[in-house]
Amino acid sequence: EIGLSLPSAGANAQSQKGYAGSFFSGLLATIVATPCTAPFMGAALGYALALPTLSALLIFTLLGLGMSLPYLVLSASPGLIRRIPRPGPWMESLKQFMGFLMMATVVWLAWVLSVQTSSGTVIALLGALVGLGLAAWILGRWGALHRRTGTRWTARLLALVLALAVLQPVVQLARTPATAGDFAVVTEGGVTWEPWSPERVAELRAAGTPVFVDFTAAWCLTCQVNKRVALHQREVEAAFTAKGVATLKADWTDRNETIARGLAEFGRSGVPLYVLYPPGTEPRLLPEVLTPGLVLDALGQLK
Repeated sequence: EIGLSLPSAGANAQSQKGYAGSFFSGLLATIVATPCTAPFMGAALGYALALPTLSALLIFTLLGLGMSLPYLVLSASPGLIRRIPRPGPWMESLKQFMGFLMMATVVWLAWVLSVQTSSGTVIALLGALVGLGLAAWILGRWGALHRRTGTRWTARLLALVLALAVLQPVVQLARTPATAGDFAVVTEGGVTWEPWSPERVAELRAAGTPVFVDFTAAWCLTCQVNKRVALHQREVEAAFTAKGVATLKADWTDRNETIARGLAEFGRSGVPLYVLYPPGTEPRLLPEVLTPGLVLDALGQLK
């Protein structure tokens, strides 16, 4: 529990009349919804940032309309408010359920960290999480409102010092150079994914070899799903082999500048991006969400 200061500030901002109240209501809704919507809107935002100003503003305007649509519908038909679930014990259960999703997110991000650094950094991270749990326990037990003022401030100070102490080693270890993406990976289907580089693409194209490039990152959930659902399926890997396609992986986990420039060449500022280079023709971009059929259709057009 983080207290009432932040929710109170949001409620006070929304209570203003006129346009100011509407503005702060939308602002608060956007801030609260961002962690939930970011995985779904990330591709759209990345695409918008690479567009001209007017096109980017159009996309952001449509996102704003999407956010405001429930308010517009309820304002036009107030009777629908009766259909909205009323506050009750179910909210506490929902909050606790969402906590398990947050823990699952920590597991995923710890794996991303292991790809970027080393197992030692992951051990340090897990130890830091234990320390943060202790800091939260101290804050919750002795920082509550029913404690004396001196006790509350002592608990807050101790929790802050403990949190900074356990996080500092993790930050130092995380600054070690990343090693992801600098070696070839062979899948179970026998497809070799080489490290991407502009020079390697040019070399393969000069030899008349079709090339497929996977611009990806360990922290990109869509990228990981596409690998399992499409790219690493046996029929897709068999098509790669049958067509003699050279497969390259551009691992952007560490935000490599060279890969960022490669993305920018196709008007993108983020991953996933899938590029197929047929021999002697312009590269073809595949959709950001792949299916085996999409990849097989693209490969089937190779001569």
